[in-house]
Amino acid sequence: MSPAVITLLVLLVMVVFFVTEKLPAALVSMLGGSVLVLCGIIEPAQLFSAFSGSTIVLIAAMMVVGSTLFHTGIAAKMADILVKLTGTSENGIMIAFMLVATIISAVCSGVAVVAMLLPIVISVSQRAGISVSRQLIPMSFAASFGCNLTLMGAASNVVVNGALEDLGVSSLTFFELGKVGIPISIAGMVFFLTFGKRFLTPGDTSDKEYLEEYTGQNKAVAFNPVKAGLCLVIMAVLLVAMAVDSDALPMYLVAALAAFVMVLTGCIKQSDAYKAIDMSTLFIVAGMSAVSTGMSKSGAGALITDTAVRLLGEHPNKLIVLFVILVLVTILTNAMMNTSCATLVTPLFIPVAQAFGMNTAAVAVAICVAASSPFLTPVGSGTNTLIVRPGNLKFMDFFRPGLGLSIVILVVSMIFIPLFWPL
Repeated sequence: MSPAVITLLVLLVMVVFFVTEKLPAALVSMLGGSVLVLCGIIEPAQLFSAFSGSTIVLIAAMMVVGSTLFHTGIAAKMADILVKLTGTSENGIMIAFMLVATIISAVCSGVAVVAMLLPIVISVSQRAGISVSRQLIPMSFAASFGCNLTLMGAASNVVVNGALEDLGVSSLTFFELGKVGIPISIAGMVFFLTFGKRFLTPGDTSDKEYLEEYTGQNKAVAFNPVKAGLCLVIMAVLLVAMAVDSDALPMYLVAALAAFVMVLTGCIKQSDAYKAIDMSTLFIVAGMSAVSTGMSKSGAGALITDTAVRLLGEHPNKLIVLFVILVLVTILTNAMMNTSCATLVTPLFIPVAQAFGMNTAAVAVAICVAASSPFLTPVGSGTNTLIVRPGNLKFMDFFRPGLGLSIVILVVSMIFIPLFWPL
Protein backbone atom coordinates (compact mmCIF):
# COMPACT_ATOMS: atom_id res chain seq x y z
CA MET A 1 0.00 0.00 0.00
CA SER A 2 1.42 3.39 -1.00
CA PRO A 3 2.21 6.08 1.60
CA ALA A 4 -0.44 8.33 0.03
CA VAL A 5 -3.18 5.72 0.47
CA ILE A 6 -2.06 4.96 4.04
CA THR A 7 -2.21 8.66 4.90
CA LEU A 8 -5.69 9.02 3.46
CA LEU A 9 -6.87 5.96 5.40
CA VAL A 10 -5.41 7.38 8.62
CA LEU A 11 -7.18 10.67 7.94
CA LEU A 12 -10.45 8.85 7.29
CA VAL A 13 -10.19 6.95 10.60
CA MET A 14 -9.43 10.22 12.38
CA VAL A 15 -12.55 11.80 10.90
CA VAL A 16 -14.62 8.87 12.17
CA PHE A 17 -13.27 9.41 15.69
CA PHE A 18 -13.81 13.16 15.43
CA VAL A 19 -17.44 12.62 14.42
CA THR A 20 -18.22 9.88 16.96
CA GLU A 21 -16.33 11.72 19.72
CA LYS A 22 -15.24 8.42 21.29
CA LEU A 23 -11.86 9.98 22.03
CA PRO A 24 -10.84 13.60 22.74
CA ALA A 25 -9.88 15.57 19.61
CA ALA A 26 -6.39 16.29 20.97
CA LEU A 27 -5.73 12.58 21.47
CA VAL A 28 -7.07 11.69 18.02
CA SER A 29 -4.86 14.32 16.41
CA MET A 30 -1.70 13.09 18.15
CA LEU A 31 -2.54 9.41 17.54
CA GLY A 32 -3.04 10.15 13.83
CA GLY A 33 0.39 11.74 13.65
CA SER A 34 1.88 8.84 15.65
CA VAL A 35 0.52 6.27 13.18
CA LEU A 36 2.15 8.18 10.32
CA VAL A 37 5.45 8.04 12.22
CA LEU A 38 5.12 4.28 12.79
CA CYS A 39 4.38 3.80 9.09
CA GLY A 40 7.55 5.72 8.19
CA ILE A 41 5.63 8.48 6.39
CA ILE A 42 6.95 11.28 8.60
CA GLU A 43 10.04 11.43 10.83
CA PRO A 44 9.55 10.96 14.62
CA ALA A 45 10.76 14.51 15.26
CA GLN A 46 8.07 15.89 12.95
CA LEU A 47 5.34 14.62 15.26
CA PHE A 48 6.43 17.11 17.90
CA SER A 49 8.08 19.75 15.72
CA ALA A 50 4.99 21.96 15.84
CA PHE A 51 5.57 22.55 19.56
CA SER A 52 8.62 24.59 18.62
CA GLY A 53 6.89 26.08 15.61
CA SER A 54 5.46 29.55 15.05
CA THR A 55 1.78 28.50 15.04
CA ILE A 56 1.88 27.02 18.55
CA VAL A 57 3.73 30.08 19.86
CA LEU A 58 1.21 32.41 18.22
CA ILE A 59 -1.82 30.58 19.61
CA ALA A 60 -0.41 30.20 23.14
CA ALA A 61 0.67 33.84 23.29
CA MET A 62 -2.69 35.08 22.03
CA MET A 63 -4.46 32.99 24.69
CA VAL A 64 -2.52 34.94 27.31
CA VAL A 65 -3.20 38.28 25.61
CA GLY A 66 -6.91 37.51 25.34
CA SER A 67 -7.17 36.42 28.97
CA THR A 68 -5.53 39.69 30.03
CA LEU A 69 -8.65 41.53 28.90
CA PHE A 70 -10.52 39.75 31.68
CA HIS A 71 -7.91 40.19 34.37
CA THR A 72 -7.64 43.96 33.81
CA GLY A 73 -11.43 44.36 33.83
CA ILE A 74 -11.48 45.61 30.22
CA ALA A 75 -13.69 42.79 28.96
CA ALA A 76 -16.34 43.56 31.59
CA LYS A 77 -16.30 47.30 30.79
CA MET A 78 -16.49 46.69 27.04
CA ALA A 79 -19.27 44.16 27.58
CA ASP A 80 -21.35 46.74 29.45
CA ILE A 81 -20.88 49.27 26.65
CA LEU A 82 -21.61 46.81 23.85
CA VAL A 83 -24.74 45.43 25.50
CA LYS A 84 -26.08 48.99 25.65
CA LEU A 85 -25.37 49.40 21.92
CA THR A 86 -26.46 45.99 20.63
CA GLY A 87 -29.12 45.15 23.19
CA THR A 88 -29.48 41.66 24.55
CA SER A 89 -30.74 40.00 21.37
CA GLU A 90 -28.77 37.08 19.98
CA ASN A 91 -28.91 38.51 16.46
CA GLY A 92 -27.70 41.97 17.50
CA ILE A 93 -24.69 40.62 19.36
CA MET A 94 -23.94 38.09 16.62
CA ILE A 95 -23.88 40.64 13.79
CA ALA A 96 -21.76 43.06 15.85
CA PHE A 97 -18.99 40.55 16.49
CA MET A 98 -19.12 39.03 13.03
CA LEU A 99 -18.73 42.49 11.51
CA VAL A 100 -15.79 43.37 13.75
CA ALA A 101 -14.10 39.99 13.16
CA THR A 102 -14.56 40.30 9.39
CA ILE A 103 -13.10 43.81 9.18
CA ILE A 104 -10.07 43.23 11.44
CA SER A 105 -9.19 39.88 9.84
CA ALA A 106 -8.76 41.67 6.51
CA VAL A 107 -5.43 42.99 7.82
CA CYS A 108 -4.61 40.81 10.81
CA SER A 109 -4.18 37.14 11.64
CA GLY A 110 -7.50 35.37 12.16
CA VAL A 111 -6.07 33.62 15.21
CA ALA A 112 -5.21 36.98 16.76
CA VAL A 113 -8.66 38.35 15.95
CA VAL A 114 -10.44 35.41 17.60
CA ALA A 115 -8.14 35.43 20.63
CA MET A 116 -8.79 39.13 21.25
CA LEU A 117 -12.54 39.01 20.62
CA LEU A 118 -13.09 35.77 22.54
CA PRO A 119 -13.07 37.31 26.05
CA ILE A 120 -15.35 40.15 24.94
CA VAL A 121 -17.81 37.77 23.26
CA ILE A 122 -17.93 35.67 26.42
CA SER A 123 -18.50 38.72 28.64
CA VAL A 124 -21.18 40.23 26.39
CA SER A 125 -23.02 36.91 26.10
CA GLN A 126 -22.96 36.45 29.88
CA ARG A 127 -24.16 40.02 30.44
CA ALA A 128 -26.97 39.57 27.93
CA GLY A 129 -27.95 36.17 29.31
CA ILE A 130 -27.57 34.39 25.98
CA SER A 131 -25.66 31.26 24.95
CA VAL A 132 -21.89 31.72 24.91
CA SER A 133 -21.29 28.70 22.69
CA ARG A 134 -23.76 29.85 19.99
CA GLN A 135 -21.85 33.13 19.57
CA LEU A 136 -18.38 31.63 19.19
CA ILE A 137 -18.71 29.80 15.87
CA PRO A 138 -20.16 32.76 13.86
CA MET A 139 -17.38 34.98 15.22
CA SER A 140 -14.67 32.41 14.45
CA PHE A 141 -16.00 31.73 10.94
CA ALA A 142 -16.21 35.46 10.23
CA ALA A 143 -12.51 35.78 11.09
CA SER A 144 -11.86 33.18 8.35
CA PHE A 145 -14.03 34.48 5.51
CA GLY A 146 -12.91 38.04 6.33
CA CYS A 147 -9.45 36.96 5.17
CA ASN A 148 -10.75 37.23 1.61
CA LEU A 149 -11.02 41.01 1.76
CA THR A 150 -7.32 41.71 1.10
CA LEU A 151 -4.23 39.89 -0.07
CA MET A 152 -2.67 40.07 3.40
CA GLY A 153 -5.78 38.74 5.15
CA ALA A 154 -4.32 35.23 5.35
CA ALA A 155 -0.91 33.64 5.00
CA SER A 156 -2.40 31.31 2.39
CA ASN A 157 -3.21 34.32 0.19
CA VAL A 158 0.43 35.39 0.30
CA VAL A 159 1.54 31.82 -0.49
CA VAL A 160 -0.75 31.67 -3.54
CA ASN A 161 0.47 35.04 -4.79
CA GLY A 162 4.09 34.04 -4.31
CA ALA A 163 3.49 30.81 -6.23
CA LEU A 164 2.00 32.82 -9.10
CA GLU A 165 5.14 34.95 -9.25
CA ASP A 166 7.35 31.84 -9.16
CA LEU A 167 5.35 30.34 -12.03
CA GLY A 168 5.77 33.52 -14.07
CA VAL A 169 2.08 34.49 -14.30
CA SER A 170 0.32 37.69 -13.26
CA SER A 171 -0.05 38.04 -9.50
CA LEU A 172 -2.97 39.48 -7.55
CA THR A 173 -3.14 43.08 -6.32
CA PHE A 174 -3.71 44.01 -2.66
CA PHE A 175 -7.48 44.63 -2.83
CA GLU A 176 -8.28 42.36 -5.77
CA LEU A 177 -9.59 39.54 -3.58
CA GLY A 178 -12.14 41.93 -2.15
CA LYS A 179 -14.18 41.69 -5.35
CA VAL A 180 -15.29 38.25 -4.24
CA GLY A 181 -14.45 38.70 -0.56
CA ILE A 182 -17.07 41.40 0.04
CA PRO A 183 -19.97 39.34 -1.41
CA ILE A 184 -18.74 36.30 0.55
CA SER A 185 -18.61 38.26 3.80
CA ILE A 186 -22.09 39.69 3.30
CA ALA A 187 -23.49 36.27 2.38
CA GLY A 188 -21.78 34.69 5.40
CA MET A 189 -23.30 37.16 7.83
CA VAL A 190 -26.75 36.88 6.26
CA PHE A 191 -26.45 33.09 6.45
CA PHE A 192 -25.94 33.12 10.24
CA LEU A 193 -28.61 35.74 10.84
CA THR A 194 -31.20 33.64 8.99
CA PHE A 195 -31.35 29.87 8.62
CA GLY A 196 -27.69 29.32 9.53
CA LYS A 197 -28.23 29.92 13.23
CA ARG A 198 -30.61 26.95 13.27
CA PHE A 199 -27.55 24.72 12.85
CA LEU A 200 -25.71 26.18 15.84
CA THR A 201 -25.50 24.12 19.00
CA PRO A 202 -28.81 24.35 20.90
CA GLY A 203 -28.65 25.95 24.32
CA ASP A 204 -25.34 26.78 25.98
CA THR A 205 -22.75 23.99 26.00
CA SER A 206 -19.90 26.14 27.31
CA ASP A 207 -17.77 24.79 30.14
CA LYS A 208 -18.79 26.99 33.08
CA GLU A 209 -15.92 25.91 35.35
CA TYR A 210 -13.35 26.58 32.64
CA LEU A 211 -14.89 29.97 31.85
CA GLU A 212 -14.77 30.94 35.53
CA GLU A 213 -11.06 30.12 35.58
CA TYR A 214 -10.35 31.74 32.21
CA THR A 215 -12.26 34.94 32.96
CA GLY A 216 -11.20 35.26 36.58
CA GLN A 217 -14.81 35.12 37.79
CA ASN A 218 -13.68 32.84 40.61
CA LYS A 219 -11.77 35.78 42.08
CA ALA A 220 -12.43 39.48 42.51
CA VAL A 221 -11.29 41.40 39.42
CA ALA A 222 -11.18 45.14 39.99
CA PHE A 223 -10.95 47.57 37.07
CA ASN A 224 -7.56 49.24 37.24
CA PRO A 225 -7.46 52.27 34.88
CA VAL A 226 -3.66 52.31 34.68
CA LYS A 227 -3.29 48.60 33.90
CA ALA A 228 -6.31 48.70 31.58
CA GLY A 229 -4.84 51.61 29.64
CA LEU A 230 -1.47 49.88 29.43
CA CYS A 231 -3.13 46.68 28.24
CA LEU A 232 -4.99 48.55 25.47
CA VAL A 233 -1.78 50.25 24.33
CA ILE A 234 0.03 46.91 24.17
CA MET A 235 -2.84 45.39 22.18
CA ALA A 236 -2.95 48.35 19.79
CA VAL A 237 0.79 48.00 19.12
CA LEU A 238 0.29 44.26 18.70
CA LEU A 239 -2.44 44.73 16.07
CA VAL A 240 -0.38 47.28 14.11
CA ALA A 241 2.72 45.07 14.19
CA MET A 242 0.70 42.07 13.02
CA ALA A 243 -0.85 44.10 10.22
CA VAL A 244 2.62 45.17 9.05
CA ASP A 245 3.88 41.56 9.39
CA SER A 246 7.54 42.45 9.02
CA ASP A 247 10.11 39.73 8.41
CA ALA A 248 12.11 41.15 11.29
CA LEU A 249 9.10 40.94 13.62
CA PRO A 250 6.90 38.01 12.53
CA MET A 251 3.44 37.67 14.06
CA TYR A 252 4.33 34.89 16.47
CA LEU A 253 7.27 36.86 17.90
CA VAL A 254 5.16 40.00 18.29
CA ALA A 255 2.44 37.99 20.07
CA ALA A 256 4.98 36.37 22.40
CA LEU A 257 6.54 39.73 23.25
CA ALA A 258 3.09 41.18 23.96
CA ALA A 259 2.31 38.28 26.31
CA PHE A 260 5.65 38.75 28.11
CA VAL A 261 5.03 42.49 28.54
CA MET A 262 1.52 41.80 29.87
CA VAL A 263 3.02 39.63 32.61
CA LEU A 264 5.98 41.94 33.35
CA THR A 265 3.69 44.97 33.76
CA GLY A 266 1.29 43.10 36.04
CA CYS A 267 -1.62 43.23 33.62
CA ILE A 268 -1.93 39.51 34.25
CA LYS A 269 -0.28 37.35 36.89
CA GLN A 270 2.17 34.69 35.79
CA SER A 271 -0.02 31.95 37.30
CA ASP A 272 -3.09 33.24 35.43
CA ALA A 273 -1.09 33.43 32.21
CA TYR A 274 -0.22 29.74 32.54
CA LYS A 275 -3.88 28.89 33.22
CA ALA A 276 -4.95 30.79 30.08
CA ILE A 277 -2.98 28.40 27.87
CA ASP A 278 -5.15 25.41 27.07
CA MET A 279 -2.88 22.44 26.35
CA SER A 280 -5.59 20.40 24.61
CA THR A 281 -5.85 23.11 21.97
CA LEU A 282 -2.09 23.08 21.42
CA PHE A 283 -2.04 19.29 21.08
CA ILE A 284 -4.80 19.48 18.46
CA VAL A 285 -2.75 21.98 16.45
CA ALA A 286 0.47 19.95 16.85
CA GLY A 287 -1.16 16.68 15.84
CA MET A 288 -2.89 18.15 12.81
CA SER A 289 0.34 19.87 11.79
CA ALA A 290 2.03 16.45 11.72
CA VAL A 291 -0.86 15.00 9.69
CA SER A 292 -0.63 17.97 7.32
CA THR A 293 3.07 17.23 6.83
CA GLY A 294 2.18 13.61 6.13
CA MET A 295 -0.37 14.69 3.51
CA SER A 296 2.34 16.64 1.70
CA LYS A 297 5.23 14.17 2.07
CA SER A 298 3.22 11.08 1.17
CA GLY A 299 1.71 12.64 -1.92
CA ALA A 300 -1.83 12.15 -0.58
CA GLY A 301 -2.88 15.68 -1.50
CA ALA A 302 -1.31 15.39 -4.94
CA LEU A 303 -3.04 12.01 -5.43
CA ILE A 304 -6.43 13.65 -4.80
CA THR A 305 -5.79 16.53 -7.18
CA ASP A 306 -4.28 14.32 -9.91
CA THR A 307 -7.27 11.97 -9.72
CA ALA A 308 -9.64 14.91 -10.07
CA VAL A 309 -7.76 16.25 -13.10
CA ARG A 310 -7.85 12.83 -14.81
CA LEU A 311 -11.58 12.56 -14.22
CA LEU A 312 -12.14 15.99 -15.78
CA GLY A 313 -10.80 14.79 -19.12
CA GLU A 314 -8.86 16.70 -21.78
CA HIS A 315 -11.43 19.38 -22.66
CA PRO A 316 -13.61 19.97 -19.61
CA ASN A 317 -16.09 22.79 -19.09
CA LYS A 318 -14.22 25.63 -17.38
CA LEU A 319 -17.01 26.21 -14.87
CA ILE A 320 -16.80 22.56 -13.85
CA VAL A 321 -13.03 22.89 -13.39
CA LEU A 322 -13.56 25.95 -11.18
CA PHE A 323 -16.19 24.08 -9.17
CA VAL A 324 -13.89 21.07 -8.67
CA ILE A 325 -10.99 23.27 -7.55
CA LEU A 326 -13.18 25.08 -5.01
CA VAL A 327 -14.55 21.83 -3.58
CA LEU A 328 -11.20 20.00 -3.44
CA VAL A 329 -9.30 22.86 -1.81
CA THR A 330 -12.12 23.37 0.70
CA ILE A 331 -11.90 19.70 1.69
CA LEU A 332 -8.10 19.74 1.86
CA THR A 333 -7.90 22.94 3.93
CA ASN A 334 -10.01 21.30 6.63
CA ALA A 335 -7.43 18.53 6.89
CA MET A 336 -4.18 20.36 6.16
CA MET A 337 -4.62 23.93 7.45
CA ASN A 338 -4.74 26.78 4.96
CA THR A 339 -1.07 27.61 4.41
CA SER A 340 -0.01 23.99 3.84
CA CYS A 341 -2.99 23.46 1.56
CA ALA A 342 -2.23 26.55 -0.55
CA THR A 343 1.44 25.57 -0.78
CA LEU A 344 0.45 22.14 -2.07
CA VAL A 345 -2.32 22.90 -4.56
CA THR A 346 -1.21 26.16 -6.20
CA PRO A 347 1.73 24.67 -8.17
CA LEU A 348 -0.56 21.78 -9.14
CA PHE A 349 -3.64 23.68 -10.27
CA ILE A 350 -2.10 26.72 -12.00
CA PRO A 351 -0.36 24.63 -14.71
CA VAL A 352 -3.59 22.63 -15.10
CA ALA A 353 -5.49 25.89 -15.58
CA GLN A 354 -2.97 27.00 -18.19
CA ALA A 355 -3.28 23.68 -20.01
CA PHE A 356 -7.07 24.12 -20.09
CA GLY A 357 -6.70 27.70 -21.33
CA MET A 358 -8.22 29.16 -18.17
CA ASN A 359 -7.64 32.52 -16.52
CA THR A 360 -4.94 31.80 -13.93
CA ALA A 361 -6.11 34.73 -11.78
CA ALA A 362 -9.56 33.14 -11.47
CA VAL A 363 -8.00 29.86 -10.32
CA ALA A 364 -5.71 31.66 -7.86
CA VAL A 365 -8.68 33.52 -6.36
CA ALA A 366 -10.59 30.24 -6.07
CA ILE A 367 -7.67 28.67 -4.20
CA CYS A 368 -7.45 31.68 -1.84
CA VAL A 369 -11.18 31.60 -1.08
CA ALA A 370 -11.34 27.84 -0.56
CA ALA A 371 -8.15 27.76 1.53
CA SER A 372 -9.81 30.27 3.89
CA SER A 373 -12.88 28.05 4.32
CA PRO A 374 -11.95 25.74 7.23
CA PHE A 375 -15.53 25.49 8.45
CA LEU A 376 -16.15 21.74 8.52
CA THR A 377 -14.00 20.68 11.47
CA PRO A 378 -12.67 22.08 14.75
CA VAL A 379 -9.14 21.24 13.60
CA GLY A 380 -9.16 23.00 10.24
CA SER A 381 -7.82 26.28 11.59
CA GLY A 382 -6.37 27.83 14.72
CA THR A 383 -9.38 30.14 14.80
CA ASN A 384 -11.60 27.08 15.31
CA THR A 385 -9.41 25.28 17.83
CA LEU A 386 -9.27 28.40 20.01
CA ILE A 387 -13.01 28.28 20.68
CA VAL A 388 -13.34 24.52 21.24
CA ARG A 389 -12.61 24.59 24.97
CA PRO A 390 -14.45 27.80 25.96
CA GLY A 391 -17.55 26.71 24.05
CA ASN A 392 -17.12 23.02 24.90
CA LEU A 393 -17.80 22.41 21.21
CA LYS A 394 -17.83 19.08 19.39
CA PHE A 395 -17.09 18.07 15.81
CA MET A 396 -20.72 18.26 14.67
CA ASP A 397 -21.10 21.71 16.25
CA PHE A 398 -18.71 22.90 13.55
CA PHE A 399 -19.78 20.58 10.74
CA ARG A 400 -23.49 21.44 10.72
CA PRO A 401 -23.19 25.23 10.28
CA GLY A 402 -19.87 24.81 8.46
CA LEU A 403 -21.38 22.70 5.70
CA GLY A 404 -24.12 25.24 5.09
CA LEU A 405 -21.65 28.13 5.04
CA SER A 406 -19.30 26.22 2.71
CA ILE A 407 -22.18 25.73 0.25
CA VAL A 408 -23.09 29.42 0.46
CA ILE A 409 -19.49 30.46 -0.23
CA LEU A 410 -19.25 27.95 -3.08
CA VAL A 411 -22.36 29.41 -4.74
CA VAL A 412 -21.19 33.02 -4.27
CA SER A 413 -17.73 32.14 -5.63
CA MET A 414 -19.17 30.39 -8.68
CA ILE A 415 -21.10 33.59 -9.45
CA PHE A 416 -18.56 36.32 -8.72
CA ILE A 417 -15.24 34.72 -9.72
CA PRO A 418 -16.24 34.22 -13.39
CA LEU A 419 -17.88 37.67 -13.30
CA PHE A 420 -14.73 39.57 -12.25
CA TRP A 421 -12.15 37.15 -13.69
CA PRO A 422 -13.67 35.70 -16.90
CA LEU A 423 -12.60 32.10 -17.28
